[in-house]
Amino acid sequence: MRIEIFDVGHGQCAVVTAPNGRRAMLDCGDRWGDDRFWTPSLHFFQQAIDVLALTNLDEDHLRDFSNVMKDCKVPSILSNPTVGPREFALLKKDGMGPGAEAVATWLAQLKNPLPGPQPDFGHVQIRWYCPPFIPGTENKTNNLSLAVIAQFGPFKILFAGDLEEAGWRCLLAMPAFRLDVQNLTVFVASHHGRESGCSTELFDLFSPQLVIISDDERQYDSQDTDDWYRARCTGAVFKTHERRYVATTRKDGSMRIDVSADGRWSIERVTVRDWLRTPTAPQPQLDLGALAALGLGYNPLAPGVSDLLAKWPPTPPKPALGLLDLQNTNQDPLLKALGLVPFATPYPTKR
Repeated sequence: MRIEIFDVGHGQCAVVTAPNGRRAMLDCGDRWGDDRFWTPSLHFFQQAIDVLALTNLDEDHLRDFSNVMKDCKVPSILSNPTVGPREFALLKKDGMGPGAEAVATWLAQLKNPLPGPQPDFGHVQIRWYCPPFIPGTENKTNNLSLAVIAQFGPFKILFAGDLEEAGWRCLLAMPAFRLDVQNLTVFVASHHGRESGCSTELFDLFSPQLVIISDDERQYDSQDTDDWYRARCTGAVFKTHERRYVATTRKDGSMRIDVSADGRWSIERVTVRDWLRTPTAPQPQLDLGALAALGLGYNPLAPGVSDLLAKWPPTPPKPALGLLDLQNTNQDPLLKALGLVPFATPYPTKR
C-alpha cells in the first residue's frame, strides 16, 4: 500500500493506493502560490479515483472538487451521510467558496437510493466513522468530519478531518470506533494540528509511531501542538535515518509512505511536480526578414553575413509553456487539460 500526503498548505489532500491499483483520495485541497500551483485534478488528470472521501466540508478540503469530478474518473464519493443539501446550506449560511458551491450542486443532484458496488481495494481495508447532524442543535462542519481508517496488515493510519473535542466525544461513545483505533500506527492530526483537535481521551486508546500535520506556516499560537503530540508518540524513522515523532507538510513538504503486507513501512519526503501560474513568454525575435530578401549576395567586407541573412528569420520557437520536458510533452497533464499536446509535441524527424 502506498500513501501520499500532499503539501497543500492549510488544507488536505492525500491518496491511498492499494496493491491492486485502486485509489482512495482523502479530500481535494490544492495549493496556489505566488508563481506556482498544484491541484489534485491536474496531478491525477484523466486517471481513476475509485472513491473520493470528503473528510471535512470546508473550503480548504474541497477547493478542487469541481475539477476532480470533471477531469478524473470518480465513480464514488464518500461524505457524512447525515448531511444533505438542506443541512449543507444551513452549515454554509455565511457563504460558500467555489469548492463548497460545487459540493452543494452535487448534493442537490438526484441519486440512486440503492448503494452501488463498493470499490474493491483487495487486502486494504477502509473504514469510516462520523458524528451525525442533529437538527435543532448547534452543528459545526468540523465536528461532522469523517474519521477514515486505512489498514493493510497490522498497519493502520487514521485521517481525522477537522474533528474537535465535541466530535471526538461523539466518536469515542461508539464501541466499534474505540476498538478500531487501538494499535494505530500513524495519525493524521485533526484540524491541521490545531489545539482544538487535541483529545487526551482519544490518545488514551493508542500511542501511534508518528503524527502527520497538514498545515501552512505558523500564524497562530493554536498551531503550537508539536510537543503535545510528540509526548504521545513512540517515534518512526524516515528513510534519511532521522527519528521523528511529528512530521508536518510545512517543514517536510509532501511525503510518501510505503507499506508491505507484513506491516513494515517506510516514509520519505518527495518532490511533487507543480506548474507555473503564468507561462513563460517567448523572447522577442529581431525581424531581419526584409534585409534577407534584398539578395545582397556575397559581401567581401563582412564574410558570412550574407549567409546569416539568407537564413533569417530562424524557425520561430514554439510558445514556452513553463517547465516542460519536450521529450515527454504527450504525458504532461497540464498540456492535456489545455488541449495543447498536438502543438507542443516535437515535430517528427525525417530520416
